[in-house]
Amino acid sequence: MVRNALLIVAVVGTLALAGCTGGPSGATPTETTDVTDTTTNPNNEANGTEPQVELRDANGTVLGTVSVAIADNGSERWTGLSETERLNESEGMLFVYDSPQRNAAYVMRDMDFPLDIVFVAPNGTITTIHHAATEPGVAEENLTHYPGDGQYVLEVNRGYTNRTGLTVGDTVAIPAEIATSDATPNPGSED
Repeated sequence: MVRNALLIVAVVGTLALAGCTGGPSGATPTETTDVTDTTTNPNNEANGTEPQVELRDANGTVLGTVSVAIADNGSERWTGLSETERLNESEGMLFVYDSPQRNAAYVMRDMDFPLDIVFVAPNGTITTIHHAATEPGVAEENLTHYPGDGQYVLEVNRGYTNRTGLTVGDTVAIPAEIATSDATPNPGSED
């Protein structure tokens, strides 16, 4: 009973969050030189079964490969990485939507480590990159909103995009088994 109530709250909250814009903070994408602790996480070792996404520059050069947990429903998207202590350097979470989202906003609710939040269009093109800090003790309604447009959102350790050289206009190759049917062909994806 309590679990069903929590699920309903999570779904309603996700729907409300999807319609948010930048909020009062006026957060904008910025470059950061922060280096996140990339110490191997013994509690979250990749077991080889996670899907992987390739990050490529405009010339198709592979800049990195990230093993991703998939969040493809309201409850998973609401929770995101908030129950994760830390990520290994080439781990992340890929948020998957059935259709492109406009002005979707992400927050750092209950996060223990900072993130790069990467919005990705249906064709795999990166539209926005945010470098998000943790906000311990901040009330839900006062959390910074990180807005963007896309059908996918990739979250990785903060600074990962700077270390790999990933920028807006580069691509994230989403494997066919993850890509939604509404998405247009993904550059370099294995079909």
